[in-house]
Amino acid sequence: MPGFQYVEPGWAAIRPHGGDGGGDGGDGQSGGRGEELHGSAFLIPNDEADGLDRQEGGYNVLPVTFTSYDGEVVEQVGLYIPKKEYIPGSPEGEPSLRYLKLLKDGAKEGNLAQHWIEHLKSFPHYVTPSEVRFQTQAWIFEFHNDDDRKDQLWTVEKLAKHDGSNPELFPPHTSIMGYVIQINPKIWVFSSWKGHNITRRNLLQFNGKSLDTGDIRHDEPGYRPLPKLSNCSEGEREYLMQSLESQLHRGSVIVAQLDEFLSDQK
Repeated sequence: MPGFQYVEPGWAAIRPHGGDGGGDGGDGQSGGRGEELHGSAFLIPNDEADGLDRQEGGYNVLPVTFTSYDGEVVEQVGLYIPKKEYIPGSPEGEPSLRYLKLLKDGAKEGNLAQHWIEHLKSFPHYVTPSEVRFQTQAWIFEFHNDDDRKDQLWTVEKLAKHDGSNPELFPPHTSIMGYVIQINPKIWVFSSWKGHNITRRNLLQFNGKSLDTGDIRHDEPGYRPLPKLSNCSEGEREYLMQSLESQLHRGSVIVAQLDEFLSDQK
């Protein structure tokens, strides 16, 4: 289903069969009865299940029958189905390289059937169109040639104050790759991005590592040094650029640079 343009254009989602057995299967391909969805079932405490339901507020939990590869049948397994009803013919988004890799790695680690792994491998991933990247680079060039903006240096403490909680410091700001971004107030972003340098967070996400334990706020031990772009892989740098791109192409603006980030690049 559609996600964030320019960085995470499509996320995996499940839609149920129609009552007559027709329509679309869980893998997004049309067909009748017999469509399969492969995955892993987890037994978790009720309090964790409740927390997961709150986290995934855009989904309904549909009870389904889960059949393991060795024939064990488990009833009432909760499956997350988007609350927004699928309209046949509506646009779908391509997954990012990061997200598709997450699905494929999870399928391998879960020892799912090889034909399902091959099915996941058949999907293309999002690649930034040349015209989109050209415009992004043009905005960056304009910033560095704007005398009123290019020399503006924000500290992480100043950025943290622009988290949207103070009406006098609105709209909220974030920072990516050392650029301080004034977020377009008309778009939705994760609350964790506001007032925060999300470069480390983006890298954790790209590499499939825990954001809860790995992302560090400016007032927490270990925040410095900030990630060095020169130490990033090509894939990591591309994902960071796409994250910046997603902000700029949705109406956000570069207003300054982050002092500590620039210092830690040296």
